[in-house]
Amino acid sequence: MASTFIVEKPTTAALRALNYTPEVEALRRRKRRTAKLGDFLSEMGSAYGAVFVRIDCDRDHGVELITQGDMFAAEPSGRIIRLDSMARPERHRVKRWQVLVSGAGTLGESELYGRSIIADDRLVDRYVGPHAMVLTFADPGSDDSLYTYAFLCSKPGIRAVRSTSFGTKILGLRKDLLRELPVPIVDNEVKHRTANLIRRCVEQRETYVRELQAARRVLEDLPEMREAHAMCAKRQARHVLWSGPLFTMNAWNYASTGGALNLLMQRWPGRLRDVVPAKKVFRGGRFQRISCDPPNGIDFLNQRDVFSIRPVPRRILHPNIDKSLFCVPPLSLLVGGQGTLGEGELFGQVALATPDLAKSGITEHLLRIQPVERAQAAICYAFLSTLVGRRLLRSTGVGTKLLSLREDLVLSLPYPSVDDQKSRKVQRHLDAASNARVDAANAESEAIRIIEEEVLPTWLA
Repeated sequence: MASTFIVEKPTTAALRALNYTPEVEALRRRKRRTAKLGDFLSEMGSAYGAVFVRIDCDRDHGVELITQGDMFAAEPSGRIIRLDSMARPERHRVKRWQVLVSGAGTLGESELYGRSIIADDRLVDRYVGPHAMVLTFADPGSDDSLYTYAFLCSKPGIRAVRSTSFGTKILGLRKDLLRELPVPIVDNEVKHRTANLIRRCVEQRETYVRELQAARRVLEDLPEMREAHAMCAKRQARHVLWSGPLFTMNAWNYASTGGALNLLMQRWPGRLRDVVPAKKVFRGGRFQRISCDPPNGIDFLNQRDVFSIRPVPRRILHPNIDKSLFCVPPLSLLVGGQGTLGEGELFGQVALATPDLAKSGITEHLLRIQPVERAQAAICYAFLSTLVGRRLLRSTGVGTKLLSLREDLVLSLPYPSVDDQKSRKVQRHLDAASNARVDAANAESEAIRIIEEEVLPTWLA
């Protein structure tokens, strides 16, 4: 939204209107004490803008390079490159409690550019590229650092970070302006309360990912799953002998998984159609998206948002279509239903619809899989979210460059045969994961609310 305001002391270092925001100027005018962002930091963006040639290699011999999208992903899946691709690798390695800022992009309302995420176990020991502005605090994990992170995540904080931009279409962040951003000083009680909420958010996010992995491990440890993993894990050209029915004339649908599909169909008598009605595997309806502002409308999640640890939804008016085509019930499976076959692409990946996601509208590009029973939904997710499951889902893709998952082929995929004990164990892990994700989202939202509704109004009034 356009705004008009007066800048009392413009600096010759920044002559673009973009480099000023009303909130930052108000903070600078107030007589109450503020601190500069740079005062809290020991290092800022040591790898930012460091361009290098990425040399791909096997996972056993390389490190994982994450993109801006991976920084915000619930389960990052970066590119594996040789460590010596980077001139100074240690500058790129992510450490716990660092704050990673998306440092290249555009000013769209739902774009990642200018947004911050704190480094937890999802990101630690991975490596960032030249577009990540990494902030290392002098006292990592302290009340000051976590309160400052909450400020950067607030709407005024995001606008403040974006006000340090330079460039034309694809913007970047200026370190000198970012270092000078004012951070409002508050009493210790508010600071400690905000910091504890961020600590809880980090703890629960780590629990969320750990519980998801534990649920998958129950199925990954099955002998037939280990055998199938060996058959399809490596991406390479394959050929198979196929004696079953031919639902398509596309060799990809039969040969892309090596012998894994045939093996599991022989070992497991059940099929996905046995637990999921045909009408419960579908993509949502197409509809017009009309932007609006809260409290009107509903949050709308695209494919990136569904797989993010902290979605950045767009706000739209509720479309005039059946709610079941727009929203999903908790414990539905959401599959990247359209895309390409890149190893880090969302196509074929599976997300679990936790209660916080179920409150929002979901893009029609995601394939919904809605088993009848809760226990069956847990087994379906645990299986399809493994590497083997993702390979099988991608084998149902049809099309040319932009593939789509074919519903009848999805329903014909094998369904795991597990005993009741394993089924209950998977369900316990997924329940714990779902609760942890909701708790983390609530904790971070409350920390940001404190900044936006308790701290800043007293400064900007």
